[in-house]
Formats: sequence, structure tokens, C-alpha cells
Amino acid sequence: MSLHLFSTPVQCTRCGTVVDDPTVDKCPTCGNLLKERRAPRRLAGVETRYGSLRTLLAVLRFLGVMVLALGGLVFFSTLGDDGASNLNGAIVFVSSIVVAVALFALAGMFVLMMDIEENTRSSFRMQQRMLEGMETRPGGDAPAAAEAEAQVPPAAAH
Repeated sequence: MSLHLFSTPVQCTRCGTVVDDPTVDKCPTCGNLLKERRAPRRLAGVETRYGSLRTLLAVLRFLGVMVLALGGLVFFSTLGDDGASNLNGAIVFVSSIVVAVALFALAGMFVLMMDIEENTRSSFRMQQRMLEGMETRPGGDAPAAAEAEAQVPPAAAH
């Protein structure tokens, strides 16, 4: 497994153990191979958004399958007829393939945009957790506001 610049925890899919060490390839608890090295939504605590858009994308994919099936049905139904209808059936079939690919590509682009947005939220959430951990760590640098309050002389505080 490669070493990443900003390592993020990985959750074992078998036992649920969270592994923070980026050099570990196997779960220390159960020995299962760790497969993903990214901040999944379940580790960052990010909720899934856009439920209705995801439903519409499923409908869009279903329409792509239906267009492809109807194009194939028209093509195969015209095979036994005269030669002119075979050409029309082939044109309908090729057109249905193009439309189905376009529908799947459009759905894929929307899924990509939603995944980018979700990844941005989860990365921000993980960065917030890391910063909060650094601020609350004993022996670490105190926040600037606490230092400013500590430097105010007691006579000036009244």
C-alpha cells in the first residue's frame, strides 16, 4: 500500500476497527486486507445528501436501459421483413445505443459532481477533527486567543 501525504483513517470492512497508520496493509485485529485509503463518508460522519436527485438518476438510468431494449426490439422485429426495413431497424438500434450511452453519461456526470461535493465535505470535516485534536492535545501550542488573554496584565483587566 502506498504512503499518502495526508493519511486518513481506514475502517476494516470485516471487524470495523479504525486503522490510523498509513503503512499498515492488514487490520491489526482480524488480519483482513485493508482495501481503501480514503476518508469514506462513514468515517467523516458526513450524511448523504440529494436523495431526490439520486432517485431521478436511477430513473434516468432505467430510461437508458429501456431505450436500449426498445431499440433492440425494433431491430430484431424487422429482421424477417424486406431489405429496406432492415436498414431502418439498424438505424433505430444504433440511435438507441447512442441515446442510451448519452443518458448513462449524463447520470454519471451528476454522480461525479455529487461525489466531489461529498468528498469536499468529508475532507473538510476530517480537517476540522484533526485541528480540534491538535488544539486539545496536552503540551501542544495553545490557541492565539488564550495566549492573548494570558499576556494581559491584571491591572489592565479591570
